Amino acid sequence: MRFMVDPHFSFVLLLAVGSIIAVVLIGGCLGGPASDDRIIRTITPAEASGLVEEAGQDPKFVVIDVRRPDEFARGHIPGAININSAQFSEHMGSLDPDGRYVICCQRGGRSAGVREMMREAGFREVYEIGGGMSAWEAAGLPVVRD
Repeated sequence: MRFMVDPHFSFVLLLAVGSIIAVVLIGGCLGGPASDDRIIRTITPAEASGLVEEAGQDPKFVVIDVRRPDEFARGHIPGAININSAQFSEHMGSLDPDGRYVICCQRGGRSAGVREMMREAGFREVYEIGGGMSAWEAAGLPVVRD
């Protein structure tokens, strides 16, 4: 028994496959969807300390402690500002989405939530300190106490 393929079917199949390949190639050459050049990730206290040192007095670099004011007063990263995670969404509009941010809380739970809020709002560069201030202090990094 000999298998025969309808020439019309072969042509349609070839046309469909060729069209798909053309779309993929053209999309690749045109850049396709915009690439996401944002950096949103969790880092170690040592990496955060390196970013703080590297940034120096850069006004676009901000360390945000998202704990309650009483927790912040008991010890925070030098130069950090305090924005309580419970009110963070109210303050997000005053932050530059193109800035660089390091976010911390006590152990990482609240800062993870804030990091995600910032991601969803389109912030470009947000680092969360894994383990929060507990890990920062355990690493022997500097702490300011009010």
